[in-house]
Formats: sequence, structure tokens, C-alpha cells
Amino acid sequence: MCFVKLTGLVCFVLAVCLSPYLANAQVDATMVLEAYGGDVALYESPFLGSPVLQIVPQHSRFIWRGERTDSDGRQWFYVKTLFNVGWISPDDGVLIFADPTAISPYMDVGTVATLNGLPNTIQSFPGGTDTSSAVTIGSMLEITDGPVVTNFHTWWRVSGRLSRFPFEGWLADSGVNFGVTAVRNFYGYPVCSNFNLRTYGVPDGEWESIVPELLSLIDPGESINCIVGVRMDGFFTPFVIVLTQSPATQQDTLRIFRPVKGNWTPIFAQRGDPFARTERLSLHDLTGDPYPTLLWNVRLDGTGSILRNHMLRYSPAFDGIEQQVLGDFYKGSMQIEGRLITFFQANYLPDEPNCCPSGVERNVFAWNGATFGLAFNDVLPSPFLIQSARR
Repeated sequence: MCFVKLTGLVCFVLAVCLSPYLANAQVDATMVLEAYGGDVALYESPFLGSPVLQIVPQHSRFIWRGERTDSDGRQWFYVKTLFNVGWISPDDGVLIFADPTAISPYMDVGTVATLNGLPNTIQSFPGGTDTSSAVTIGSMLEITDGPVVTNFHTWWRVSGRLSRFPFEGWLADSGVNFGVTAVRNFYGYPVCSNFNLRTYGVPDGEWESIVPELLSLIDPGESINCIVGVRMDGFFTPFVIVLTQSPATQQDTLRIFRPVKGNWTPIFAQRGDPFARTERLSLHDLTGDPYPTLLWNVRLDGTGSILRNHMLRYSPAFDGIEQQVLGDFYKGSMQIEGRLITFFQANYLPDEPNCCPSGVERNVFAWNGATFGLAFNDVLPSPFLIQSARR
């Protein structure tokens, strides 16, 4: 549903007239892989007898452009780590796709978290590769700066104590390795995470006037999942984003407000499907202009688990919110690398069971100056089933 000057007709025209396909687009669409299930040997050539250039430690990340070959009865991927390029051929169950912008739930500056997993080496700067100083699993940490996305991870500056000695430095977030124990809140409401408030956040005093009106701006009976004040128009206007849920129908609703002539006014609202759940709500620079993109991923659970994506951004031409849905992706996952958005979905060979697709379809989207267009798509073997998937 579109509001103010962005009517439903405008939404339709944008979707139809601005072709979403980028013909012959030249993009460097790398895929980020993680050695999730163990260490990985990087070989100079695609042969088991070839010299080993390095052992890539578990939970390290590296890039793959889709280059592969069969040799020695195994499938090999040609990859680039932070230090080398070479060939890998791990067993099934080791490699996964990883999103560098994914963070642990509710991570933000000002929160307190427990380190629950790897990676756990502390660095003097984001993206560092020192392996000599590790934080003990289970340590309590205060988050003092971030996020910074570099070297295939999102990084946070943390402070804490090892034994009796204080420490401070940067830790990489794998998307699940921090457990937040004190969630950042705004007048008792949880603050939405992954909004890079250091860059896009609005000081509390500039939007606290919405609090007395808040319950009258949402439907009766809805509970507020999270709320955040950010800048979406490239200037100083506070936009307030509110995600709510109706307990009766298990539907999430996303609303965006901004002040118009002194009143908090809805400029966007959309209700999700019944029993669908918001998997991700985050803000990113995906266009290189002053208007950040709000990404709303919703998971429709069931036998297939469909990922539906919404891209929302402020349009100065219409003084309102543009929405674009990039598609529904079966057993889908997402990856943001730089300003490219990649969606993966299951791709089956004939007679493959629903549980176990041996391939993935890759759909890469990029901003073309007017909309997010499909740069290209292809079909690749599943990294998780690197030895079983022969395509």
C-alpha cells in the first residue's frame, strides 16, 4: 500500500515501465562462502597431490565466482581467500553461503552481549587478520562502536575483561555468534537492529514526540516488535519505522511515519501474509545516492519455506516511499556484497527429493539508476553438497 504522492498507480508504473532487467550488465558478482563445517585446504591446482597453499580455518570466509571443475573424482571450486587464490574440494556439509551484512539479533552500539561462538579473535581494527589474541567463549562484552562491513563480515568494537585484565578491540559477527543480553530500547520499545544508526540514526530527541501518539497510529491489539528513527531522505527529516504484529492473525505490519506540518503522518504501511514472519529488516546503501534502501525480508514457512523480499526507499521525485518486490525464492537465502543483492533458491534435477536439492539458482540484482534490475541469473551446484552436486 502506498501513501501521500506515491499512489498505487505510480507503484505499478515504476514496476512496469522501468524495466528491471539490466541487459548485458557488467557486474563482478562474487559469492561469499564460509568454511562452516570445518577447516578447508586450499590447493594450488585442482588435484589432491597439488601443493597446499593454506589451511583455511573453520568459520573463515572467502569468495567464489562460480568457477569449478571435476578432477580426481571430486568437484573443485576456484576461490579467493584474504591471502591466496586456489582450489578447494571439501566434503559435503562444510561450505555454506554467508551474508557479510548479517548480524546477530539485536546487536547494536550500546548493547551488552555474550560471545557464544566463532570467530573470536580480537583485532585492533575492523577486518584485521591477527590470530594471536582470542576472546574466551562466554565472555560478556559491551558494544562500543560499529557496524563496519569489511573482509566479508560485519565488525563491532567491543570492550570486556579477560581474567582481571580489560581489553578493547574489534570482533567479527558471523550473524549468530553474539547473544545480546541487554537490548537497546526507546521508551520501553525495542530498537530495530541492523540500521547502522551511526550513519543513518536520528537523535532520540528528534522523534520522541511520536511516543504519546504511537498506540493511536497502529491498529488496536497490535504489539510493537521494534521501532527506529532514521534518515531516509538525505536531509534531516526523521523517518520512524515501526514493525508490529497482530497476535490474532500472526501478521506482521511495517509502517513508516514522518512529521508533516507538525503531525506524525503515515507514508507507508503494508501487512504481511498470515503466519509469515519477518526474517530481516535492515537499512543499507545499495544505490550510492543519499537515499538508503530499507530491506524487508519475510519468510513464508511451509513445505518449501519461501523468502519474499521488499525493497523500500524514499523517492524525491514523488516525495514518498517507492516499493519494489524482487521476487519469491523457494528455500531462499540472501547475500549482500557491496551494492549487489543476490538471492539463492533451490534448483532440482529430475526426481530429486524436496529435502535435498543439489543445485542453487542465483539471481543477482543491482541498482540501474531507477530501480533494482536483474543483472543476471544462473544455476550452480550447491556448495553444501559440493561432492554430491554434479552439474
